[in-house]
Amino acid sequence: STVLPGFFRFLAKKRRFNGLSMIADYYMEELYKEENIVPARVTSAQALTEEQKASIKAKMKKITGADDIKLVSSVNADLLGGFKIEYNFLDADNMLGPQEALDYSLKTVLKKAAVGKGVLLDELQDAVDTGR
Repeated sequence: STVLPGFFRFLAKKRRFNGLSMIADYYMEELYKEENIVPARVTSAQALTEEQKASIKAKMKKITGADDIKLVSSVNADLLGGFKIEYNFLDADNMLGPQEALDYSLKTVLKKAAVGKGVLLDELQDAVDTGR
């Protein structure tokens, strides 16, 4: 296509090339709206399989009403087990400022159970760190 190179030349001639990042961000934001795509970030204790990712995407489509989910996954062993999902970002393209989250991590389950039993959270963290 000759459109994109022509657009780059136009930006360069008008000395607006430094605005390309802002233009790309705006384009992606509008694309997400138009195509009803919702970005979601999942952080898990272990790497997710493709099946697990597909399952999470399907469930997130139901929760958000989106046509598609842009799923970005990462691993954080500190969760001990399970996963956390963040979505409904203030800045969807850069995945900043999540407004909603689902936390199914073992670490959170243990903390909630500890609080319910009156256990001091510092003692719980020490037990997790030392393996007691």
